[in-house]
Amino acid sequence: MRRRSRVPAAWLFLAPALAMIGLFTVVPFVQGILLSFQSWDGVSLDTPYIGLDNYRYVWHDTQFWGSMKNAVLYGAVGLVVANAVSMVMALAVHRARRGSAFFRTVFYLPGVFSTVVVGVMFSWFLDPNIGIVNQALKAVGLDGLQHNWLGDPKTAVIAVAAVFVWYHWGFGFILFLAGRQDVPKELYEASSLDGARGWAQFRYVTWPGMSHVTGIVSVLTLLSGLQIFGTVQVLTGGGPAGHTEVPTLHIYQQAFQYNEYGRAAAMSVIFGLCLIALACFQLWVSRRLGGSTDPRTEKGR
Repeated sequence: MRRRSRVPAAWLFLAPALAMIGLFTVVPFVQGILLSFQSWDGVSLDTPYIGLDNYRYVWHDTQFWGSMKNAVLYGAVGLVVANAVSMVMALAVHRARRGSAFFRTVFYLPGVFSTVVVGVMFSWFLDPNIGIVNQALKAVGLDGLQHNWLGDPKTAVIAVAAVFVWYHWGFGFILFLAGRQDVPKELYEASSLDGARGWAQFRYVTWPGMSHVTGIVSVLTLLSGLQIFGTVQVLTGGGPAGHTEVPTLHIYQQAFQYNEYGRAAAMSVIFGLCLIALACFQLWVSRRLGGSTDPRTEKGR
């Protein structure tokens, strides 16, 4: 009886949050799906139903699928490189006996900047004429390595990926550090008595103990890489010649520059479904590789 009496009160507290989610998430999502079957220029009151024409256009849009490849590249780089760097930094700071507070601040610092600030800052750093990267190469006698990093299609994608790694490692660093501190010391003491050191301790104690954090950080990093927008918009604007374009930027251009809202909605639906599928797959892989994601289960072993 007592439990039944709590149910209405629980729904009463949940009602405002559910109303906000329904109004600002579910309703726009449904409207976006409906718009993907219509033709709308963003101004006219007439929105004729055109069936699958928008999806047929997207299917043959090579620029959109090229941007999808770039998004997958940024997501993969973030998933592997940014997470590896974040985990190494977190483990190093956890073991550091001096300067721990300083390194925590320095390593997390990139995460406090907005994507626009990061984009403007690195566009200066990578400028072919006045950028400090080329100036530093010249100062150490490596003039031959000076390059137009953001203007050359061969290096622009790599430069954007490197900026994304720099910007995102602070987020992973904080979560990995918290996850490392949550691993019981008794497990390390027991493994030491069994003769485990270095890699063996990481493989059989640290990695399983941080599996739940690794899964969460991996999913969030992957989604951030796939949804990257502001950094690309400021650094390259999708150039040169669309070599760094990403789906979010392409959708933005279709809607707000070319007034093709129906096509933009169709691209958004396809891109959203791909994100959901990848997130589910990533969670499944993380659980298979890391075992149980329930920290209580890990501690209870």
